[in-house]
Amino acid sequence: MKDVFRDILPRSATALRQDIFAGITAAVVALPLALAFGVASGLGPTAGLYGAMVLGFVAALLGGTPLQISGPTGPMTVVMAGLVVAYGGSPHVLFTIVILAGLFQGLFGILRLGAYVNYVPMPVVSGFMSGIGCIIIIMEILTVLGDYSAHQGIPDAILSIPHAVANLDTGSLLLGGLSLIVTLVTPGRISRYAPASLLALIIGTVVAVVFYPDLKTIGEISTYLPSLTHIEIPFSALPGIVTGAFMLALLGSIDSLLTSTVADRMTRTSHDSNRELVGQGIGNAIAGLLGGIPGAGATMRTVVNIKSGAQTRLSGMIHALTLLLIVLFASGLAAHIPLAVLAGILLKVGLDILDWDFLRRLKVWRGEKIFLMLAVLVLTIFSDLVTAIGLGLILSHMIYSRMLNQSQLRQIRLFEESEDNLPGESNVVQVETSGSGRKGVTLRLSGNLSYSIGKDLTRLLNEALNRYDRITLDMGEVESMDISLAVSMEEILRGLPEKKSSVFIRITAGEALDLLKVIGFLDLLPPENLTVVDTIKLQD
Repeated sequence: MKDVFRDILPRSATALRQDIFAGITAAVVALPLALAFGVASGLGPTAGLYGAMVLGFVAALLGGTPLQISGPTGPMTVVMAGLVVAYGGSPHVLFTIVILAGLFQGLFGILRLGAYVNYVPMPVVSGFMSGIGCIIIIMEILTVLGDYSAHQGIPDAILSIPHAVANLDTGSLLLGGLSLIVTLVTPGRISRYAPASLLALIIGTVVAVVFYPDLKTIGEISTYLPSLTHIEIPFSALPGIVTGAFMLALLGSIDSLLTSTVADRMTRTSHDSNRELVGQGIGNAIAGLLGGIPGAGATMRTVVNIKSGAQTRLSGMIHALTLLLIVLFASGLAAHIPLAVLAGILLKVGLDILDWDFLRRLKVWRGEKIFLMLAVLVLTIFSDLVTAIGLGLILSHMIYSRMLNQSQLRQIRLFEESEDNLPGESNVVQVETSGSGRKGVTLRLSGNLSYSIGKDLTRLLNEALNRYDRITLDMGEVESMDISLAVSMEEILRGLPEKKSSVFIRITAGEALDLLKVIGFLDLLPPENLTVVDTIKLQD
């Protein structure tokens, strides 16, 4: 328990002042985004603020990245908006999904699955993040054009764009465009003191109040204490609820740990992935219990926090408390914020989420990497994130297996043995496989043998067994072996019983030997045809 809370309190008055300043600055940046993400989710600005306050405080207190700022993010909002479309008539079900997602995230951390997020290939991450950016842009363009109606998914939203253009609302377009321009062109020396998104919010609202008072606004924000969510899980909707919760948990984990990596690079420290997932999970579960939307580690807010001089996790907690004070004492002002202004701010968020670095480097990427990224992007936009990530991982695994196949085949060596040479001795010469009449051959295997070379190795074994009088499998340098590959070898030998006595094995004691014993491969050979060598240990 002492380790959990040891880095909360700053070690000096100077550090305390830096944490307070950084936390307030991060809150100023987070305020318009929390409002915008709450509105974009379909649950309203209050839900966005509750999510920012609760998750921001709990994740800062318990998470594994001390200086990270957490709250509603674009990817999580996109998923939540889809769930609102599916379960909008039952808010209790929606927040039950959020609670369950938080529990899943915490379970990921308890099971120490944090490190596995690093194994998601970059084209997959790039594809679904860019897809999320495209979704945000498509949805918010409609609001900027003056279409405030709800849409049943992205295809419906795309089909609605021509109608929105034909019925263009000039006020919405001007305010949305103004907000976008302010976020794009605000100089760094100004945004250092007044974040561009906050400037866009203030300028856009003032212009709307003066010139377009009839534009649709976000409405009042509740200042009452939130009531606890009644957990509701209809049995008929259970598969969809579990799928939605898992989708939120997986995406929130990836989003948070990617932000943690950014924080590590800036602070030259190393985060605790599993503790971060536990902290994020608890925060999201409590946020759902209090009626807030889910979130994750937020890159831009984390960068602002660190650049503002944050020293400890207290800065993230102050960020959340500052948002609470704003809700208590200034929420009445938010009622006048036009939805078009928030849409303009979110257009900038969508543009930032697009993976421009990947796009700029298209010329240097291999064709299969580009295909993988584009496939995940399209699936993210027109399907769902679970399908996109799942198929993306399958495709990436197939691509990697093909590359691994080529690498492992290059490590296989085929040698002809002289007539007076015993199997396994080193006096061998490399030969081509097209000759005939040779007495014996050695296939030297090494490294980690995966199923990807099963077909090619099976072909080599069949050719060797049909062409030579004796074959030696030199597996002295094999570290591990896939079971499907071992079974294929066993099936070949079982299908050629007359060749059993002409097959010799030289193998190192270890995992590969144990596997061949388990599947019965070694039982097909005469005992004298097996040579087991000890592992060679290098001397210091």
